[in-house]
Amino acid sequence: MKLSPAQIWRIRESQYRLVITVCESCGKKSAFKRSVCPFCGSGNVKHMESEGLGKVLEVTKVLYRWASSDERPPSLVAVVELDEGVKVVGEIVGVGTDEEVKEGTRVEAVLRRYASDDPYGVIYYGIKFKPLKTA
Repeated sequence: MKLSPAQIWRIRESQYRLVITVCESCGKKSAFKRSVCPFCGSGNVKHMESEGLGKVLEVTKVLYRWASSDERPPSLVAVVELDEGVKVVGEIVGVGTDEEVKEGTRVEAVLRRYASDDPYGVIYYGIKFKPLKTA
């Protein structure tokens, strides 16, 4: 990745928070902070922070390892529909196999390590999802 601490500081809101854009004109919601509605093109938007809770719509096992990633394959990646109604893609952590994560599994957003430049370099963090414990 090779980002400087200053660059990381500038992108921190998109990396460390789940922000949703709500269009005041058409009423639709979209993932991530945007200055223009992706549906109607209106600039009349407001932003809200997601609670970080949702359910898995689809899940897949990824066997490819990025050069900057510290984690070893396989990893699970899922399409998650947040309770606010928007869909995001994220890695599932805290589980061993894909049998533990199925369609409809409740998950919560957590801040986890993505990668690092080297053993003594900058460590990158971001949003991933972990299954909620069911009682």
